[in-house]
Amino acid sequence: MEKLQLFIVLLGGYNKGDLLESHNLFIGVGTTIESLKTQMKKSWPAATHLDAYMVLNHVDGYDINIKVGAAPENASKEFPMLVIGNIGYYKEGHFTEFHKLMPFVLKDSADSINEKLKRDPDFSEGQSLTEATRSHLDDKHVISAFDVDDVINVQDNIHGYIIELIPSGAKKENILKLGYQFTDLKKM
Repeated sequence: MEKLQLFIVLLGGYNKGDLLESHNLFIGVGTTIESLKTQMKKSWPAATHLDAYMVLNHVDGYDINIKVGAAPENASKEFPMLVIGNIGYYKEGHFTEFHKLMPFVLKDSADSINEKLKRDPDFSEGQSLTEATRSHLDDKHVISAFDVDDVINVQDNIHGYIIELIPSGAKKENILKLGYQFTDLKKM
């Protein structure tokens, strides 16, 4: 039996009337990226392709293990907690908002999202810009002095599986694949 893996996928596509490509995030569990095509399309019907995906094996000193089963009722509020931060930022002279997805683990309720974001050079650089162009998380959750676009609890977004975060000093490699893939999603 193939090992279950945690996939974080950036979907691209167009909703009716869009002038620009839109994006959405898909979080899923499967053995391969191909095994998730139907679920990805169902999660966001506008999806026509993938722009990038990650297979998460290790984050912030924790190995990620996936088990089949229903998560306990309060699992989404338990620590440690695996989250994905969606950082929005600007660069001087560019007419766009850049985005970066950052996985991180909150170890307890006192763990600071601010400190985790400060590790990212794009986010830190963007803090020196004017108020309106400062780096942020898009949902506008105010976390101390920073605005945060989105902080997504991963366990809340997978059903039928439990994410186990196992402390580990040996860092397992995450897999990152960039580039336009699976254009057949528009046919599904």
